Order: sequence, then structure tokens, then C-alpha cells
Amino acid sequence: MKDHRITVMFTVNYLGIGGAEQQLLELVRGIDKARFNPLVVSLYPGGALEPEVRQIPGAEIISVNRKGKYDFWVMARMVSLLRQKRVDIIQPFLTPATFFGLLPALINHTKIKIMTERGGFRPESKLGFRLYQKAEDFLAHFDDLIVANSEAGKSYLISRGINPAHIKVIYNGINLERLIPDQTIVTQIRRQLKLPRNGMVVGMTATFSADKDHATFIQGAKIIHQAMPQTRFALLGDGPLRPNIEDSVRESGLEKFVTFFGTQRDIASYLSCYDISCLCADSSEGCSNVILESMALGKPVVATDGGGNSEVVEHANTGLLVPMQDPEAFADAVLTCLRQPDWARDMGRHAREMVLTRFSLARMVSDYEQLYEQAMRLKGRG
Repeated sequence: MKDHRITVMFTVNYLGIGGAEQQLLELVRGIDKARFNPLVVSLYPGGALEPEVRQIPGAEIISVNRKGKYDFWVMARMVSLLRQKRVDIIQPFLTPATFFGLLPALINHTKIKIMTERGGFRPESKLGFRLYQKAEDFLAHFDDLIVANSEAGKSYLISRGINPAHIKVIYNGINLERLIPDQTIVTQIRRQLKLPRNGMVVGMTATFSADKDHATFIQGAKIIHQAMPQTRFALLGDGPLRPNIEDSVRESGLEKFVTFFGTQRDIASYLSCYDISCLCADSSEGCSNVILESMALGKPVVATDGGGNSEVVEHANTGLLVPMQDPEAFADAVLTCLRQPDWARDMGRHAREMVLTRFSLARMVSDYEQLYEQAMRLKGRG
């Protein structure tokens, strides 16, 4: 009997822990399996999220086992999968998975091709990334739709020559079920932070990469500590620049007051330990998961006014926005929250209400389902 479900292939580099990968996991988990047949194809096997994807009933995951950055034979494997699985829609996440998804789809004459943009403007990037992006921008001219997760991402796409008429913004959705803290773990974390009496925690959750700008956080932390010595600082995440940031902490004399927690899946328990949740990212930030997750937990947020952050944070109502790469302004905003805890908690409460209204997981999944079905109707199922 013919399967009348729409087969959607999602290509991704690797199923490690990251904002785009988490959103892909939530989309595949939430999509209606009676109407859609989701297939996740990774360039490289493994990753912390791969077991979770495998456990989703009705979803399939395949790796094309790319052997390295010069392995372009995955193109043939992608074309074969597109034909074998009779894929109706392909939607890649991230570079270079976008290139290795869209070009085979073009060769295969796959019915619907959707490109996604997960961030905002990137002022600098490595040569390999720029080359892949140029190729993806060319392939975008043959796409049916381009989805950005923020207006900042849409503007970035337009600056790259993408037709704005083909761009749709679908904001991230937050899974509230994964935001239930374990109070036993929360107690253990706060003990690990060695909080003094009346001490408060300022935290930042982000990959240790240049675009997240931990340097501004550390410089700001030094100012905050001088003003309020009882404050402790938490850094959650990992990445290539972690040794550099650890060196900066030691050079700043903050090694006794900053705790590195590494990458953690129990995001709710760690965010629950923060009194203030921060993000110092640059203009490449799209729709930040960690800002939304912090808000969903009622935490006041201090974030840089770059990328899509201003679309999520309403200054002085759901959080505070500060200029990028300005440690003094960052420190001043955090100190304002620490010195006025009742006002900060009110911002956190308003932020939670906003997230529940505008950034629900059900809304995001529904937006994608409608997008896929409308695209199929326009192209026809024949």
C-alpha cells in the first residue's frame, strides 16, 4: 500500500549538543508522524543527541559517514538516499550539511528544497566556511523556501542576495518538559559554587567560540566582583576556546570565583542555579535557545544587543540589552539586577509569560508542518 505521508529529510553535520541540533531534535520529535515521515541524515556519526533521535518512534536516522573534509563522495550517497527513500522535502541544518544536502537534491530533482539560516550576520569566518556559504547561496536560487529563525537571520540572508519573497521566519520553540530542574542536583551545583551567605550567581551558557564573546563576560565579571565580592560566576558549555578563557580567568584573579561546568544535558538544573543568566554573543546570534530557556525558568536575562537578541529581549521588561563588546555596560546591567532583586524577578516573570505565549514548541512544530503542506500543495504531489 502506498505511503501517503510526506517524507522530509533533514541533513545535519553532526548530532552534538548545540542550539540548531536541539531544535532539529524537537522538530523531529514533535512532528505528526501520521502526516510526515521524518528522516535525519548526518554527515558524521555519533553525537550526544543521536541516541535521543534514535529513540523517537516513527523517525529514522542515517549517517553517510563522511571520512573527512575532502570526502565529497557523500554526494553520491545523498543522491542514492534521496531516491531510495523517495524524499519529498529536504531541509538541511547548518553549513556544510546545507551544501551536501541541496546539491544532491538539485541533481535528484527533489520536489521541495528548503534552506535554513540559524544565525544573524557573521562579520568574519574561516575560508572553508565562506566557500561553502557562497555555494549554498548559489543553490538557494533553486530552493523553494528559505527559513530563518529570526528577523536578524532574514536580514542576513537578504544581504547575501537571497530573494526576500522566498524567506519565512519561524522562531525557535522551547520544550518545557526538559526544563524541570532536579532540586537535588541544584543543591549540589550551588554547593560546588561555594556560595557565601547572600551570594548570588551570574551565569553564561554558550559554546566556547569567538562569536559567544566570553572575554566580555570575564572582563565584566571582574568589575562585578570588585563591587559585590560575594557574587559567583558559572560558565556552562565547552568548545575550542575553553583553554583561552580559563587562562583569562586566572589572569583576572577570578579562578576562585568562576566555575566551569562543561557541557550538560540537564540544562534546567544548571540554569535554575543562576540569579542572572547572561549572553554576550555577537551579531551572529539568531534566536537564542538559552535566552528563551532562561526566560522560561523565570530568570532575568542580560544579553548583548546583537543578532536576534532584541527580538527576544524587550529591554527593561523581559530583560536587559547592552552594547556588544562593552564589559562596563554589561557589568553595570548585571549589578543593577543584583542590587534590585525584586525588580529583576519581575522581569523574569514577564519573560516567562512572553515565552509561553510566543515561543512554544507546539507553535514552532505547527509552523513547520503548515509550511511543508503548503509547499507540497503548491508543487503538487504528482
